[in-house]
Amino acid sequence: MFKPFANSARALAAGPLTWKTWTGLIAVPVLIMGLLTWALWSPDSDHGTATAAVVNNDEPVTVNGQLIPLGRELAGDLTHSASSAYKWVLTDASDANSGLGNGTYAAVVTIPKDFSTRATSAAAGKPLDASRAVVDVKTSASTGVMDPSLSQRIADSTQHTLNNQVVETYLANIYVGFTTIHGQINQAADGAGQLADGTRQLVPGAQQLADGAARLAAGTSQLAAGSAQLSSGLSQAERDTAQLPALTKQLAAGAEQVAQGNEKLAGTIVPLADRIIAAIDALPSATAAAADIQRLADQCSGDAQFCGNLRQAAARLTADADKIDGAKAAMRAEAVQVRDGIQALANGARQVANGNAQLAKQSGLLAQGIASAADGARQLDSGVRQANSGAQQLADGSRQLSAGTGKVNDGAQQLASSLDKGRNQVPSYTDAERNHLKTIAASPTSTASDSTPSGTLAITLFAVLALWALALATYLVTRAVPDAVLTAREPTWRIIIRAALPGATAAALAAIAITAIAIPALHLGVGGAFEFLGVALLAAFAFVSLNQAVTAIFGRAGRLASLAVLVLASATGIVSTLPSPLYALADDLPTHGAVLGLRAAVTGDAGLYSGIAELAAWLIVGVLAAILVTDRRRYLSTRRLRLVLQPHGVILVGVSCSRRPPMRDRLGCAGHGAGPHGPTGDERGRSPGAVAGRVRGHVRAGRRPVRTGRLTPPGQDVPAGLAVGRRAQELLDDRRAGR
Repeated sequence: MFKPFANSARALAAGPLTWKTWTGLIAVPVLIMGLLTWALWSPDSDHGTATAAVVNNDEPVTVNGQLIPLGRELAGDLTHSASSAYKWVLTDASDANSGLGNGTYAAVVTIPKDFSTRATSAAAGKPLDASRAVVDVKTSASTGVMDPSLSQRIADSTQHTLNNQVVETYLANIYVGFTTIHGQINQAADGAGQLADGTRQLVPGAQQLADGAARLAAGTSQLAAGSAQLSSGLSQAERDTAQLPALTKQLAAGAEQVAQGNEKLAGTIVPLADRIIAAIDALPSATAAAADIQRLADQCSGDAQFCGNLRQAAARLTADADKIDGAKAAMRAEAVQVRDGIQALANGARQVANGNAQLAKQSGLLAQGIASAADGARQLDSGVRQANSGAQQLADGSRQLSAGTGKVNDGAQQLASSLDKGRNQVPSYTDAERNHLKTIAASPTSTASDSTPSGTLAITLFAVLALWALALATYLVTRAVPDAVLTAREPTWRIIIRAALPGATAAALAAIAITAIAIPALHLGVGGAFEFLGVALLAAFAFVSLNQAVTAIFGRAGRLASLAVLVLASATGIVSTLPSPLYALADDLPTHGAVLGLRAAVTGDAGLYSGIAELAAWLIVGVLAAILVTDRRRYLSTRRLRLVLQPHGVILVGVSCSRRPPMRDRLGCAGHGAGPHGPTGDERGRSPGAVAGRVRGHVRAGRRPVRTGRLTPPGQDVPAGLAVGRRAQELLDDRRAGR
């Protein structure tokens, strides 16, 4: 079964082909994919080959009595990271710079002196003085292309973790403050509730106080009026009794006259005494009034100054109450005595004479008592007036107090209600809730990555590059068009199949080998493995057909274009952030469908059928182009054949055999349509090289004879029957390839 393959390969080869040649050809894609997969399968893992350094110049800071060494924590996170692709070591600036220069360290992370100070500036200093802490990342010039971004990503990830720790600590303090505020507001709400209850009780008490003060003011007003009358009456009595001793003396001297005037005197004194007694009885008790005022003073809880004045007035009134009541009682007793005496005088007018001496003695006492009563009445009137003024002030203050306590009660109720609402609005957290919230608030957003792993993307890209490299290498060691294309009498399609057989076989073997590598590397199942193999086979055949076509059409320029496709596929497959021309070209490359199909076969995503459609389209394009160029190669104009062969010593004979018998005999002309003595009628008069009909002869190229076929008139092509031979074909191919 390998005989057609071997024959086609030998026919297409530029030199001898052995099993080593084909082994090396198939090894090209296997080595490309294997080495790239091995090198780039897991660039983020620690292979123990790359070392990075950390230089910690940070000085810890103290915030709220707590030492915060953020630089030390960052360095520790880097040097103890189990997921880093580097082996991190802690060193100083001198060693780090030296290591960067000689390539000992792939990267150096330098933590500045003020790292902790800047990182905590938002919580420890003035708000406008807050600044970010900056970490310096340097990479060695001798490292890989992706090392700068990889080391920067590791440092950024570690610093992001450290930022989360700082924010979590800050937020934890905030949540503790919330809990403290919540407790304090609870206490304030409870106090406000008690205050509201007290003011609610104070309102009716203040109203009662106002009512009592009003009644007291009314009573003291009446007392003031009565005391004024008493004072006036006693003053009048004092004036009236001032002459009583003299009169009694005269009475004693003129008893008869007194006896006669006793009736008149009784008619005057008794009513007067009754009025005095009635006035005294009408006066309220000073002790009871003092007790009422004292009770009001004891119950006073409003304005401190007012309550103090009230208590002082109550104390003075209490101190004078006994005197006032005593004086009142004494006055009443004296009035009764006077009345009784006058009454007795009136009743026993005749007894007056007998008691004139005694009356003379008692009249002085009476005058003194009346004078004392008048003085007491005047004092009582003054005290009552003061008490009345104080009672009026008390009544006014009580009314103001009542109105004020109503407002205080409203305010206390609003305060209690607001604090109760605020207590429910200010959160309170347990330790577990606080720890959870600080973690969430420090990183409120997250990303759920559902991207295809970089290893999968890399391996599928490497597989496509390997298959394209195989197709390119195939037509570096074999010919794209058989050298016998001008001499072969087979149909064009059979020539194309024979020419494509070596490349297709190598492509199939390479696709199988690549699939064998991809199955364990990508953990493919049975279905995924068959899909991967199918896409790989289709891609391999499409790539071989395209490389055969471009090599056959353009020669070395075609191989250069194929190499450019390989480079472009590598560049556009590694990263998507490309310049716009390259980005626009990426989807139009022949390798795009293969990458799309292989990745869809691995991941199960959409794109499998579109990738297969692209590969099928490119396969059709390659096959049609190969058919056209192969068929075109089977025709060659006589002018071009002369230009190609004669400079290399190849003699083209296209003359009439009848006109030059020696040449005809030497070349053995014995063609159809040429008789023994000359050409046919169609051949007469034609110039050499433009002979029509069928002429057979020989062309000698050096010592190697080759056979020619038939020639056609000028301007037409030479059909496939012209046997120009291997050397002529080689010369044509070399000229076409620019060699």
